[in-house]
Amino acid sequence: TLGWFQANVFGPRCAGLHTGPTSNDAINLPAAMDLTTASATFASLVGVASLQAPSVLRVQAGNPANSYVVQKIEGTAGFGQRMPLGGPFLDQPTIDAIRLWISAGANQ
Repeated sequence: TLGWFQANVFGPRCAGLHTGPTSNDAINLPAAMDLTTASATFASLVGVASLQAPSVLRVQAGNPANSYVVQKIEGTAGFGQRMPLGGPFLDQPTIDAIRLWISAGANQ
């Protein structure tokens, strides 16, 4: 569930940089994405166009292969660096679990 990912992946590994905009920084990464709570993570990822590749959704529910977040954590995105920035990178079981969550509809 998203709650598990928030507690075990997004919160501890991503929220330190992806804190959400505090002023007029809604178009610059990493602040443009808020991964500090499960509801903020859902609103920042699911159905939202990537800033680096606007034709690709960050999370396309039901389609992990075409979800930018999967491409970023696997290191296959055409833009930017693999996430989490500078590593250590997520292990394959965690990536597989994120793919399954997206495949199942990326529900909150």
